[in-house]
Parts: sequence; structure tokens; C-alpha cells
Amino acid sequence: MSTHDVAESAPIWPRTLLRVSLTVAAVLLLSQSITAGLFMSELRAAFPVHRELATAAGIALMVAVVAGVICARRGGGWWPVWATIGMLGLMSLQAFAGYRSLTALHVPLGVITITAGIAFAAWSWAPVARTTSRPTSRPDVQEISRA
Repeated sequence: MSTHDVAESAPIWPRTLLRVSLTVAAVLLLSQSITAGLFMSELRAAFPVHRELATAAGIALMVAVVAGVICARRGGGWWPVWATIGMLGLMSLQAFAGYRSLTALHVPLGVITITAGIAFAAWSWAPVARTTSRPTSRPDVQEISRA
């Protein structure tokens, strides 16, 4: 099973929920860089917005975990669930570094988190190449096709 088959083998509504929640998380994560820049340029009102955007992105990723579990239980793979949980862990580490004012750790983790979020959202919307040939288990059909 290819990586794209994970999202494509599940029913439409959980797959759509997974795609939308990952896209919302990616947009919220990308907006984190804007509010961080505003905060670093001493616009103090940007800090609470930065914090709340991080919370909203975490909620969107939790929704993605639930949608990923539903997709996995209905025929998809489990790797999107584990990848999303990994992103939540990365965001927790980043939040810890931010609250401790460890800018040298917080900023690179932010870049990694934003890049991973965008890549994950892009993966969820990528088209899937379908194969049309199906192997058959009937020996008489296999013998005819070989001749």
C-alpha cells in the first residue's frame, strides 16, 4: 500500500475531515511566523495572538488524529496517526521552549513544525495514481494470459 492509499482507501467523510484539519493546522502554523515576527518587532499585542494560534493549531491536529484513526480503522494505514501525534509532540516541545524564552530552540523548531505541517497537508491533497490491473488467483486465467 502506497502512502497516498492511506487517505484514499477510507470513506469520504473521514478522509475529508483529515484533509481539512491538516490544512487548517498548516495555515495556523504558517500564521505563527507572522505573529512571531510582529512580536519580535515589539508589537506586544501579537504575543497573545501567537499563543492562541498555537492552541488552535494543536486542536486542529487533535481533530486530524481522530480523523486519521477513523481512516485507519476503515482500511487505511496508521502512519498518518503516528505522524500527527509526532507533530503534536514537536509542538509541545516548541511551546516549552517558547515559554522558557529559549529562542535558539523555539525558532528552529517552529521552522521544522511549519514545514512538516505544510508538507503533511500537501500530502493529504495529493492525487493518487491508481493501477488498473488486478492479479487473479484463478490458474486457468493465468495460463491463458501467458499463452
